[in-house]
Amino acid sequence: MSVSVTLPVPSSVYRIAQRTAAATSRSIEKVLVDVLSAVSPISDDLPPGLQAELDTLAQLSDAALGKIARDTFPADQRRKYDRLLEKSSAGILTPDERGQLKELRLESERLMLRKTHAYALLKWRGHTLPALAKIPRPR
Repeated sequence: MSVSVTLPVPSSVYRIAQRTAAATSRSIEKVLVDVLSAVSPISDDLPPGLQAELDTLAQLSDAALGKIARDTFPADQRRKYDRLLEKSSAGILTPDERGQLKELRLESERLMLRKTHAYALLKWRGHTLPALAKIPRPR
């Protein structure tokens, strides 16, 4: 389904869109839609539960988003995850440990997604993000 929108843009942006459209053999409309889709912190192609969780982040204050962005995987879970990864590499995981490893991996990925989404929302709200080197790395 398509919806038409009239959007006034600065002439400089229009010229960029025109040149991009010409260079990529696409319409200006397609270029603008693709750019907006690529840079927006909002997506609608995630599983519904995860999408709903990320959508709630948009309602949070900047301070709350900053806290989420700085969250780290709890140290005890990190140690357990590392130990299970070593056992997996050695080929000595039990079926129960395999399940635990999968759950910890999913939890870690969920945390990374929440952090990334929080940083994206903060950026869109006009905040300057820290340099990658200044973001604390998990130990």
